[in-house]
Amino acid sequence: MTIDPKLIPNPKTLTHFRAFLDKVYSKSLHQLYHHQSPKPSRSRPHLVLVIRTGNVGRVLLNHKEVKQEAEKVGFEVVVFEPKPSTPLSVAYKLMNSSHAMVGVHGTAMTHTLFLRPGSVFLQVVSLATQKAAELCYGKPAKAIGVEYMEYRIDAEESSLINKYGKEDKMIKEPMGFEGKNWSYDIMKIYLKEQNVRVDLDRFRGYLKEAYEKGIKLLDRGMV
Repeated sequence: MTIDPKLIPNPKTLTHFRAFLDKVYSKSLHQLYHHQSPKPSRSRPHLVLVIRTGNVGRVLLNHKEVKQEAEKVGFEVVVFEPKPSTPLSVAYKLMNSSHAMVGVHGTAMTHTLFLRPGSVFLQVVSLATQKAAELCYGKPAKAIGVEYMEYRIDAEESSLINKYGKEDKMIKEPMGFEGKNWSYDIMKIYLKEQNVRVDLDRFRGYLKEAYEKGIKLLDRGMV
C-alpha cells in the first residue's frame, strides 16, 4: 500500500494523501462536533488497541490481558473493533486523537493512515507475514511520519503450533513459504487459520517503549 510518484503525471506521495484525509475528515468532524466543548488536556498517552473477533484468523486471543498491560504501563486504552458499518469519520476521530495504535497484521491496519505524524504504530507480526507486514503497513506508516514498531511473534505465540507441532516446517521455517511458495492453501493457513496469543512478559517491553514515545508527544503539546 504505497504510492509511486513516478507513475503519475502530477507526483503525489502518501504524505499528500494523508494531508487530503486530514482536510476531508477534519472538516466533516468540525461540522458534526463544533458545538462540543474543547477536549480536555490529557495526562496519559492514548492508545487504540485494534482487534477482530470470530473465526476470521489473526485474532489477538488475549487482547483483554494486553489492554490491562498497556494500562499498567500508563496508557489510556480504547479497544476498537471496526465493522463494515463503522463510519470512516468515527475511525478517523479515534485514530487522529491517539498517540499509539496496536494490532495484529491484517486487523484493519489500514487505519494507520489516520494516525498523526509522530504517533506510534506497534504491529504484531504473525508467522509468515513479515514481508507483507512491512510492505503493506510498515512502509506506509513510516512514509507519513508515524513511528513504526514491530513485534514478531515466536512460534509459541501462534495458535498453529497446537495443530502442527513445533517441529513442523510450517512452524520452524515459516519464512520459506513467503514469495514464490505462497500458494492459496498456504495463505489460508497463515492468514485465515492462525491466531495470536502474545507473550505478555515480552510484549510489555514493547508497550513500555511505545509509552515513552507517547509521553514525549504529550510533552510536546500533542494532546
